[in-house]
Amino acid sequence: MIKTLQITGNSTYGGAGYLILRWCRYLLSQGWGVDILATDPYWVSILKTVPGLRVIEDIYIPRDIALLKDMQAFVKLLRLIRQEEYDVVHTYTATPGFLGRLAARLAGTPVILHHQAGWTVTEFSTLKERILYTPLEYLATLASSKAICVSHAVEEQAGWLHIAPLRKLIVICNGIEPEPFITASHDNSRETLRRMWGFSDDYILIGSTGRLSLQKDNGSLVEAMFHLRALVPDVPFSLLVAGDGPEREKLEKMVESFELGNQVKFVGFVKDIPAFLASLDVFVSPSLWEGMSISILEAMAAAKPIVATSILPNAELIEHERTGLLVDPRAPEQITQAIARFVLEPHLAKECGEAARQFAIDRYTIERMFQETWDLYQALLFQQNVNAHRSRRNTSKRAERDIL
Repeated sequence: MIKTLQITGNSTYGGAGYLILRWCRYLLSQGWGVDILATDPYWVSILKTVPGLRVIEDIYIPRDIALLKDMQAFVKLLRLIRQEEYDVVHTYTATPGFLGRLAARLAGTPVILHHQAGWTVTEFSTLKERILYTPLEYLATLASSKAICVSHAVEEQAGWLHIAPLRKLIVICNGIEPEPFITASHDNSRETLRRMWGFSDDYILIGSTGRLSLQKDNGSLVEAMFHLRALVPDVPFSLLVAGDGPEREKLEKMVESFELGNQVKFVGFVKDIPAFLASLDVFVSPSLWEGMSISILEAMAAAKPIVATSILPNAELIEHERTGLLVDPRAPEQITQAIARFVLEPHLAKECGEAARQFAIDRYTIERMFQETWDLYQALLFQQNVNAHRSRRNTSKRAERDIL
């Protein structure tokens, strides 16, 4: 039986976690042995519901660099991979990806993959970050059989950042399952959630989903709400922010300073994202960097009018004025104007939402993503078997020559 190890470290459950969970189930359905390394308690509790999936939770890899803990994790990882003799090691996120790939290379794992959902160096990185992370990213990619770029933009960024050997990269764009979002847009999810939160149907609900971190720049979105009051003074609106993270306290203080207490709600972790999106009138993604945003793909499947920053991965999904509206990063007033345009031009909002849904259905399904990933696994394993056969044949020929 072919064995694989999926390494997620201490990542929390979210859009990417949903894809990893589904991928593990897919591999199990193919008769593979699947282990997954995870330590976040909620994420672990979800993984343990999957029959046949072995969860390894005694190797802690922090989300951010912590030298001593990282060294301890590396030693344990190396021991585990050598002991289990995995055929494939597949890593996710930065630190688990770096440690996991190096450990797998030292252990002689035949196929080593990394889910490259963006780079640790971006156009917003400081000089110190560029000097530190660029060689580490390059080294980790060299240790990989392939790094799976989740968008064409991620591959393109690798070229102008000089952060990875391009021959090691392959593009397999993210995908989602659109059916739950389509269903939620036609059932009573919208009315149910609005009643639960105390909003009548004439309220414009603006929303976002994702981790409350610097990357997501929710501060610009909160500030946009302050400006929106002047642009649509006669329209009742509220912002619902789904998710949690280290920036929450800072964002709550911003809401207080702008006196937006009645117009911004932090609803925390939301389990039923299709229903949440169904309740919204406009979706906003103010991110500074992404690989390919699962949140945007989900909003597309939900047929929501989308306002997103014009970073390359977002522009790969959103065509301005056709599948959404693009704004500059860190530009709260542009976010305000884009939201107001959707509010005041409902025909544009409807057309963009419908076009976005069709685009997601045509190009970004989870079935396509999994088939391409499965084909990559098979091709790399086949190549390893061919190489192993050639090595044995060459060794045999050398032995024959020595005897003669």
